[in-house]
Amino acid sequence: AYLQHLCFGDNRIKSEVGRLGGIKHLVDLLDHKVVEVQRNSCGALRNLVYGKAMDDNKIAVRNAGGIPALLRLLRKSVDAEVRETVTGVLWNLSSCDAVKMTIIRDALSTLTNTVIIPHSGWCSSTFDDDHKLKFHSSLVLRNTTGCLRNLSSAGEEARKQMRTCEGLVDSLLHVIKACVNTSDFDSKIVENCICTLRNLSYRLELEMLPSRLMEGQEVDGLLGSESPSKEMDSSCWGRKKKKKKNSLQEDSWDGVGPIPGISKSPKGAEMLWHPSVVKPYLTLLAESSNPATLEGSAGSLQNLSAGNWKFAAYIRAAVRKE
Repeated sequence: AYLQHLCFGDNRIKSEVGRLGGIKHLVDLLDHKVVEVQRNSCGALRNLVYGKAMDDNKIAVRNAGGIPALLRLLRKSVDAEVRETVTGVLWNLSSCDAVKMTIIRDALSTLTNTVIIPHSGWCSSTFDDDHKLKFHSSLVLRNTTGCLRNLSSAGEEARKQMRTCEGLVDSLLHVIKACVNTSDFDSKIVENCICTLRNLSYRLELEMLPSRLMEGQEVDGLLGSESPSKEMDSSCWGRKKKKKKNSLQEDSWDGVGPIPGISKSPKGAEMLWHPSVVKPYLTLLAESSNPATLEGSAGSLQNLSAGNWKFAAYIRAAVRKE
């Protein structure tokens, strides 16, 4: 506990603890039987790996087997503070590029099944005031969605693994829709979820379903976090193109009725590009006062509506309808 106190906000001491090999000892203490020792070890690790300048300590935690140890503790602990601190450590670790793929490989399934799915309420039949209160008070959910948000920016392989992680996309979208329905537009959890979904919506046309392109393999307007193409029109919805007689056109679905070639009950990654996401995203754009949430909502729609993919056309039709 004293080491945790010393490390708070002092990068010099953090670096010294790392240099002297203290991180390995703290990782070993995560398996201690005494809850207070678990709690203080987690707290010290959380402080030691907080901040952009502490990447060496983050790598040291990874090299000491810290990620599996944290997951063991998360799975077995019933202490709320321990669980909050464990997910806080993982959130801090996830900001380091060198550690992101290790977390995805070792922790994604556990975080999804232990935190995201149960705390999101996705498997519940009702969403009541009690669960709304849990959203606001759940530091575990806030920390874990923050971790996922960082992981979703780790590149193509990270996006692919996260999209195919069973229950993850479903739960994130459930949180967004549930919070929109209860006028909870500005929380950190909503911000983390929408920014994660924005990243997972990036380059879908190329990375997920190349066989469903509208015409050839040409891709335009996949903006995401990258700079727009020089060829793009100033419109954020992509370059205007002349209609071709034998290609699928945007008017093949006008935003009303059954959607051609798309499941009535989408699940998993399919939900990312289903037109039903348009309404909650637009609601966040209209109602949220959180700049990061606004950026995430706009970025999600921008990623989904760009290019020649037929589902981009459906998203554009849904935006016009709304």
